[in-house]
Amino acid sequence: MTDALSNAIVDMKFYGFFRNHLGDLVDLFPENYKSIQLVEGQHFSGGNVVLFKFQFGFGHQLRVEKWAIRAVDDVKKYIIYEAVEGDVLKQFKVLRVKVEAVHGGSTKVGGGNFTKWTVEFEKANENVASPQNYLELFVKISKGVDAYFSRN
Repeated sequence: MTDALSNAIVDMKFYGFFRNHLGDLVDLFPENYKSIQLVEGQHFSGGNVVLFKFQFGFGHQLRVEKWAIRAVDDVKKYIIYEAVEGDVLKQFKVLRVKVEAVHGGSTKVGGGNFTKWTVEFEKANENVASPQNYLELFVKISKGVDAYFSRN
């Protein structure tokens, strides 16, 4: 699990970004995201599936992965995604990510608003590394989205 601090009005802006403008990651992070497309369902809501084409880590190989939106909670301001298709499932039996906008919480460096990413995973075998590349990407996203909202 990692906490990425955010100076934006987290509970409204950051959560709203992931709830309503997920596809904008392509514009904010073109070096990582090549496309984000809803392939099942009509809205970014629970039960629907999103196709991500992106790059990260050593070698920057293009990854094509489908992630199901398992839960969306507009009151508690979190979204849970789970990998359901792609090479990621060769490494992990389960890879689930919860992104949550926390208002007035506390972190190791003080109180305030922050973005909390929780990554739950089960390795396909003991030789698979932890999903560090994903964690690094999530921190980058948090900082980048925060910087975007700070400028706009």
